[in-house]
Amino acid sequence: MVRSWGKKNRTPIYSEEVVIAEPGSDDPNPWIHWIGECPRGPTTRKVVLYIHGGGFVLPLSEGHLPMMTSLLREAKQEIKPPPLLVAAEYTLAPYGQYPTQLRQCISIIRYLHQRYGVDSSNLLIAGDSCGGALGLSILSQLLHPSPTLPLLPYTSGVSKPLAGLLLISPWTSFSTSAGSYNENAGKDTLPPDIIRRFRDTYISRSSLAPGSEADPLKVSSTTGPWYRSTPDPLVTGLKEGVGAIRPPGYSQQETQQERWWANTSAAARRILITAGQHECFRDDVVETAEQLKKACQHDSPAEVKLIVDESFHAVIVSDYAFGAAPGDLAAKISGWLVEVLKA
Repeated sequence: MVRSWGKKNRTPIYSEEVVIAEPGSDDPNPWIHWIGECPRGPTTRKVVLYIHGGGFVLPLSEGHLPMMTSLLREAKQEIKPPPLLVAAEYTLAPYGQYPTQLRQCISIIRYLHQRYGVDSSNLLIAGDSCGGALGLSILSQLLHPSPTLPLLPYTSGVSKPLAGLLLISPWTSFSTSAGSYNENAGKDTLPPDIIRRFRDTYISRSSLAPGSEADPLKVSSTTGPWYRSTPDPLVTGLKEGVGAIRPPGYSQQETQQERWWANTSAAARRILITAGQHECFRDDVVETAEQLKKACQHDSPAEVKLIVDESFHAVIVSDYAFGAAPGDLAAKISGWLVEVLKA
């Protein structure tokens, strides 16, 4: 899809396979796609790493790339040399399950650092939906390096903070018990039964939920009505974001959100989070954003901004997929990107 989109829009695409050098890893190699321009060697330019959404099940779509190229247009016009855009392509579930995609994204960041010299202060990570979950998981790994995951090339408190995190309707909890699930079940473009199917395809029988009865290879063929009443899997800390934005294996006290996000300013300078008033994820997204804000009040200068607009799940992606005119949210994100990438 990436190459065909580039040809259709007369935009050069430079694709690279990222060879995973982690000892003992059997993860497939992820790919990256530079959109429009690729550095020829080490660079000090700002780099935007975009991690697409799709419930870990769906690939890059017709909405993802036009959205990001459009949102960065103003920044590319105002900033010289202009920022670079690179899109991550990870293995889709069920062929890669938790935490394959996170390990692959960490490997991509390591590659950007080793091959192109991308410093943490020049890296902005953007993602929608499960891509936003992966962005927050990378922030978690900076703050609390898990021995079960590859190490990032940056060290919180030693390396400079990431330039920023852009999280569009991020999937912050695999629990489906928040009030917004009931409130918006009949409104959201991503209803609860589909969310549960995506989740189970990603985590069933994985290291996160090894005892799950659901067969991830058969989940996609299970009818939607069955998933309207299926219970959430029995995973400790599921509601608090375990599996979605933080790894398992920590105590309940450690995973309290405000404690978990302490020292965020040492890991990321600016964070923008968006949610739709009429999406099922809304309450979980707002809770995570508020906890990030509280954590950063104690150790600023990290700036955390939350925008909740009158829309549905990641509606901005759908707008660009169907050619709708960019709305207020696009203008706000574009302006934020200019501010962050200019700094």
